[in-house]
Amino acid sequence: MTGTDEQTTWLTANVRPAGSFGRGDVGRLRALLDALSACASLVVLDLQAMSLRSGRAAEAIDDAAAALERRGGCLLCINADDENRRRLEACRHAVVVAAGEPVPVG
Repeated sequence: MTGTDEQTTWLTANVRPAGSFGRGDVGRLRALLDALSACASLVVLDLQAMSLRSGRAAEAIDDAAAALERRGGCLLCINADDENRRRLEACRHAVVVAAGEPVPVG
């Protein structure tokens, strides 16, 4: 692959975790997001079936978003209910979109 090809190709990963993610589940969530942030261009994390019960889970999401951002990518959290949005308020790198909200472009 040439340098130009690498810059114009994208790898998108769509992830839809289910259940309630608390302190005990953060390791698994972090491992998944770390792996994806190392190779994907865009990670779409669908929060519709997921409940964040820990600030550490939000931290794992933002850490992965920061890694993607450094590589020119993005972590997009979609379908965030009010509770998940509150947990993700401190995220500086992840883009968080509520259910029914338009996804930002550009």
